[in-house]
Amino acid sequence: MAYQRLEVLTGTERRRTYTSAEKVRMVEEAFRPGVVVTQAARRLGVHESLLYRWRGLMQSSGTAVAEPSSFVAVTITPEPAATEPTGGELPGPMPPPAASAASPAILEVTLPSGARLRLEGPVDPALAAAVVGTLV
Repeated sequence: MAYQRLEVLTGTERRRTYTSAEKVRMVEEAFRPGVVVTQAARRLGVHESLLYRWRGLMQSSGTAVAEPSSFVAVTITPEPAATEPTGGELPGPMPPPAASAASPAILEVTLPSGARLRLEGPVDPALAAAVVGTLV
């Protein structure tokens, strides 16, 4: 294998320094789906352990790093059943439940960190997706 770029470091400083923007760009490039991190690190001129370290630091500090989308487990909890008629009442058709006043819509999300996000009432789906995306 032949290297196509040669970098000569002069002076007393022997380590390269990268800006935050350069680190984010390199991490995003190395961890795209289908990319082999070792090959990307070699192409970028850094050790692969640096890429893993930078990605971990970015995830813990909340810096945006492109992550492949993944599925999340969802549990749908049914509403409590309506009360059954007592022995003296004749069963008849049940009236439909009131949609907004008696039972508001509730969305409860448990994040990987264990924190819970609870949204009640009518919520715009785009807003809910943006809030969950920001917190995850």
